[in-house]
Amino acid sequence: MGLGNVRLLIVVESADYQAALSNIFMPERLYEQLSDRLSPVDIHIVTAAVRWSMEAQEVAIFSCHSEVAYSDLTYLKIRVMGSGIPLPKKDEKASGKKAKTRARRSNAEERQLVRQVADFCPTHVVMCTRSRALLTWAIRNRIPSVALFSDWYEPLGWAERRRHAKFIQLLNEPRVSWVGGQGILACKIMDASGVDSAKVIPWEWSQPQLLNQYEPKTLRPDTASVKLVYVGSLNAEAGMGDLLKGTLLLQRSGYTVTLQLIRDTLNDTAPIASEETAWLENRVRAMELDHAVTVWTGLAPEQILERVRDADIAVIPQPGTTSPKHHPTLPLGVAVAMATRTPLVACDHKELSAHLYHGANAIIFPTGSPESMVHRIERVMGQPSLYAQLSDSSQITLDKIKVPARWAALIELWMTNSPYDRQRLRDFALSSGRYQLTSVERDPFGDVLT
Repeated sequence: MGLGNVRLLIVVESADYQAALSNIFMPERLYEQLSDRLSPVDIHIVTAAVRWSMEAQEVAIFSCHSEVAYSDLTYLKIRVMGSGIPLPKKDEKASGKKAKTRARRSNAEERQLVRQVADFCPTHVVMCTRSRALLTWAIRNRIPSVALFSDWYEPLGWAERRRHAKFIQLLNEPRVSWVGGQGILACKIMDASGVDSAKVIPWEWSQPQLLNQYEPKTLRPDTASVKLVYVGSLNAEAGMGDLLKGTLLLQRSGYTVTLQLIRDTLNDTAPIASEETAWLENRVRAMELDHAVTVWTGLAPEQILERVRDADIAVIPQPGTTSPKHHPTLPLGVAVAMATRTPLVACDHKELSAHLYHGANAIIFPTGSPESMVHRIERVMGQPSLYAQLSDSSQITLDKIKVPARWAALIELWMTNSPYDRQRLRDFALSSGRYQLTSVERDPFGDVLT
């Protein structure tokens, strides 16, 4: 890549890389060694940093919040740094003199962050967290930077919105080469917030290879049985209760049903805890669905593709979030269903409505209505022509909704900075027009369009 003179600094919020990497020696087995220490996202960052360190002068990962200050060169030849500034307590409340004290403390902390970053002498900065102080420092010192956010949202309070507007001004500075958001929806929110769409690039961490490797599917002759699959978060907010109830209703209608619940470990970055699936497994037993439901929590991307391809129908009961500050990317379950040409039955949530059209590339049902979901599944399983139409149209939709840029590849193109690489990044930008969907006429919840 030609990175001999590059000193790359990656700024993250609060991951404790010091403890996780203290005794890691073999870069070729990073995921295996770090799977119980760091989230998949942090492992992704470390893996990319190790690869870049083989050519760059030095690569460092700086955590804005840590219990102690540190700057260690690891056995993996990357430097990990921590600010020594603990995360603020969630239950702290500031008013009057306390607010002024906290503001002074915050200013002192920002100066501390800047000193630590300046000591590394970076030539390139990747901002993965919203730090006005560090971004301002990079701009003033004419250090090229990119800002790649996985949690972009519009704040609600007046004071927050004012600070947000000032941060957007910084993002539009010429020294900030590119601004990225995880997924198309987040980037459209950035655009609406005032970030220059010509420098906004949707990106993803990683996904299975969603290639044109599968032929369209036709309905199986044995329609007395139905194989359902779901890929996503395995929590109540993701509609697992509705999906289990729908399975029970299908059984009572005479179907032999199998349902595979697959946790999305590619985009759901929180470590898997035992209690996460315990409630679900208890619910399955209570509903006497043990024989019909299988829960998977650690499948490789290729295995996810195989199981979704083998299913008759992929179901999305809900996108899986209730937080107003969280704007997730298009669910992996939708993308994998499209890639494997498996017909999709999905809820009418607004986060899906920009991509899924009733009767054209999916069958839609009202969110929170397992009865309607079952009705839609029965309709698809009873109409071979509709089944074939949904399978046939899915690849066209996937070509329009998939995000071509990956986090690490985006940074590599920016660092190498050849004319060809700059043009590729411009082709990924929101202003390129590649993310605009062709409007499809919909028949909301009426008869299926055939």
